[in-house]
Amino acid sequence: VFDIPAGDNLSSISKRLVALDSLPVDEALFKAMALMTRDEGAILAGQYQIIADMTAEDLLALFRSGRVIQYRLTFPEGWTLDEWMMAMAEAPHLKYVSGSLSRSDLAARLGLMGDPEGWFFPDTYVYRKGDTDLTILNQAYRRMEAVLEEEWQERGPVAHITSPAEALTLASIIEKETGFEPDRPRIASVFHNRLARRMKLQSDPTVIFGLGDTFDGDLTRSHLKTDTLYNTYTRSGLPPGPICSPGRASIKAALAGSAHGYLYFVAMGEGKSFFSDTLAEHNQAVNRYQKRRQSNP
Repeated sequence: VFDIPAGDNLSSISKRLVALDSLPVDEALFKAMALMTRDEGAILAGQYQIIADMTAEDLLALFRSGRVIQYRLTFPEGWTLDEWMMAMAEAPHLKYVSGSLSRSDLAARLGLMGDPEGWFFPDTYVYRKGDTDLTILNQAYRRMEAVLEEEWQERGPVAHITSPAEALTLASIIEKETGFEPDRPRIASVFHNRLARRMKLQSDPTVIFGLGDTFDGDLTRSHLKTDTLYNTYTRSGLPPGPICSPGRASIKAALAGSAHGYLYFVAMGEGKSFFSDTLAEHNQAVNRYQKRRQSNP
């Protein structure tokens, strides 16, 4: 890896190539070649991958091409903004500048209205040495806007979802409730049916998000009764914003509407859920599956 900082000159570049034993010709000849072919373009700053047996012409062509080393950073579905920040802070050669910004300042820098949580599309992003985390966040935000708009145009009967922002909020809850693909439409149906009946959503992940750093990993009855803006056991309707960054599958499920009559679901284990139409069925399922999980931790 050969690094050419911004403002570096030909003498410095050639001397460092000699020191690395990567210059296949005399230093003076290399500089003369560069000057004679200057009309082919300027040497561009960045990190370059030098391959053994490259000629002087190859080196000059590489440095003029701008084909710098690119790094990849992947953000899985369901990550919170805090998890995005941790990954970017640890990413090699990425300038981490957003750590000193408040959430409102970060939103303002990106041109985003409201809290930025959830507004970054999970994907793999490419960056170069010297890029900042704001560059990645801006790309992820624009990507999320584009995906939301695409899915919004294809939405089904979702009378209780009145904007792409609300769709994103519901999708984030679906994302946190399951990673099992076949269950996403069923869980979306439960929430759509509850919204239609003005029932509380009663989603554990929203409670956990609202507890923030005080949550120790053990969700208790007391937590379910602790009122926060995101507690869907104490408050009706959707929470004020997303609780994570959902993927396209969850956004699609949120905007498909209800395909089932389910009003309840309970975790069965292995990422799957059992769905019920009535409270009596649900209570039986809770006794069956929760007791099994408690006896087989």
